Amino acid sequence: MKRLFASMLLFAALSVQAQKLTFWQKVNNLLTTFPNIDSSYIYQPKLGFTLGMFSTVQQVGFDTKAKFNIHYNDGSQAAGTSSYSIVEQPSTKLGLELGYGKFVLGYGIEVGPKRAYKKRAFGLNLLGKSWGLHCNYFKVSNTFQSGIKIGNPDDEHYMNEQILSTMPALLKYLSIDGYYVFNNNKFAYPAAYKAGLVQRKTVGSWMVTARYMQGLLSNTTDPAVVYDYYNFMDCFSTLQFSIGGGYSANFVCWHKEPILPRDKGLRNITINLTLLPVITALNYMEVTTYEFTEDDEYFGAHRSRTLCYPMPNFIGSTAIGITLDRFFISTQFVYDWFYFHSSQTIKHDYFNITPEIKDLILQGAFHNWNVKLLFTYKL
Repeated sequence: MKRLFASMLLFAALSVQAQKLTFWQKVNNLLTTFPNIDSSYIYQPKLGFTLGMFSTVQQVGFDTKAKFNIHYNDGSQAAGTSSYSIVEQPSTKLGLELGYGKFVLGYGIEVGPKRAYKKRAFGLNLLGKSWGLHCNYFKVSNTFQSGIKIGNPDDEHYMNEQILSTMPALLKYLSIDGYYVFNNNKFAYPAAYKAGLVQRKTVGSWMVTARYMQGLLSNTTDPAVVYDYYNFMDCFSTLQFSIGGGYSANFVCWHKEPILPRDKGLRNITINLTLLPVITALNYMEVTTYEFTEDDEYFGAHRSRTLCYPMPNFIGSTAIGITLDRFFISTQFVYDWFYFHSSQTIKHDYFNITPEIKDLILQGAFHNWNVKLLFTYKL
């Protein structure tokens, strides 16, 4: 009986060990193999660890405009607009990427002349020929431009001012993108963006994509800033979900068939062009206005929540990928534009003042472009 019990324990231990090995083998296969490849169009070298260094030039921004009606004590009223924008000057970042198969993790910091008070960027990518995920996060803290215009030049209450803030606002941005490629046995979407698959012939494919985006912009609680810049919001957050599709093509300018996996010399030059219009179906917005006592002490905030109209938006990218010995060199350009427009007026107690502000509508956009130069070494 004891021998039987010991045999059962040994069998169970071996089974658990085998299951662990099988699990990690499955993970490794997920990250390093691409099934159902048409080898006449795609070449798959042996995948393993990669180490990359990148430099990017990036500009991000947030622009909004508030439209409203203002009612004066004498019974007159006038239409007004208030503008607000935080725009980072083009900044340069340096960073490192560590990859294994389809998986890439990157982190970059700003270098050179400082264009912002805080600047960090984090990226996590899982790029396959059939499907993939991109996760990007960055934050920037910079001064903002604010302005207000009420009525016409001939009106008694006419106002037209533009002011540059002395205190910075903080912008945070998180996006998670997913894609699926239909012609995935012949078309290698990652070929121009990362070391891995090599496109042998010019080919393209229709794609579908989805994006989750979360943005936050917050100002200082300094009453001098809150009162003087006419932006009608001191903290703004949005949550968006977009879905759409488009076309991506790889143009192979040069390809030399390898005889051995580590053949030296120039092996491939591929140019990718991707255009993905999307519809932002879910567009949630929350606006917060700070509240102060008569002694200008901050003691709370008023929040207004609303859903925005569905909006057409755009994701576009292009890249040139060069395979040279164990090196992969890529130059990439990405442009995003995500627009919002409140579907109802923003209402909360802060605007119950004299003269009274009514019918406040917010509209604006998050926008981002960057150029990336990437050097990757296949370990």
